[in-house]
Amino acid sequence: MYSINETYLDKEKEKLFEIKTNSLRKNFEKRRINVHTFLKKADIFRFIEEFITTRAEIKNIAFSDSVTLYQLGMYDWFESQATDKGYVINQPLKRSRTGQFAVFGEEPPGKMNIPYDIWKPKNDRWYQGLRDSLTSDLLVIGANAITMNGEIVSVDGIGNRVSGMIFGPKHVLCIVGRNKIVNDIDSALDRIHNYSAPLNYIRHNSKHSTNFDELPCLQIGKCVKCSNLESACLNTVIIRGQVKQHQDRIHLLIINDELGF
Repeated sequence: MYSINETYLDKEKEKLFEIKTNSLRKNFEKRRINVHTFLKKADIFRFIEEFITTRAEIKNIAFSDSVTLYQLGMYDWFESQATDKGYVINQPLKRSRTGQFAVFGEEPPGKMNIPYDIWKPKNDRWYQGLRDSLTSDLLVIGANAITMNGEIVSVDGIGNRVSGMIFGPKHVLCIVGRNKIVNDIDSALDRIHNYSAPLNYIRHNSKHSTNFDELPCLQIGKCVKCSNLESACLNTVIIRGQVKQHQDRIHLLIINDELGF
């Protein structure tokens, strides 16, 4: 006797992933944004290794802060490869065990208690690392949303993440899970402002000793298009394509998994 397991939907999700990515691939590639899809997380590391190996100019590799990259173990994987492969890794957003930026050392949880004359050069070094990432050979990054129409949509506070997507690094690997696929720009911005950004504020509050509690979206649970200068929604970038000389620059890697938020 046959027994259908109605709770197992992996095959169905795989089929839907295939349908969606086949459709959006055409729209992205018309815009000179290369699309690569992966059914399993492990496959992405083989792709990246080959990607770098076939581009001899890639020596300096930088990263954005990305929950997706943490979930994939991407930071640790690159560091493990660096010595043997001769990579120079620039990761200014690397965290200590207690959640502070690693450049400040192992500070206890909560607000840093560092004298200004010690904090200032460390902070300058952290900020210079952000600037240096914009001239890397390869930027490995996430995105807030991608649309079925062929657009990458990201929102940022300080601007280091979105600016690196637009210009600077020779190559960009933008890695997203299937949950980042939305229909259009309006759907992308709605998702970002009402889900991704508030959840990221809560993440920083709980893990990185910040205090975003006064932001309206954390007060009432929805975006009110505020003009708060502590908001991470100060800069919005919508990438609709690449000029001809950048046709090997942005590669969008989509994984059949729920990654990031």
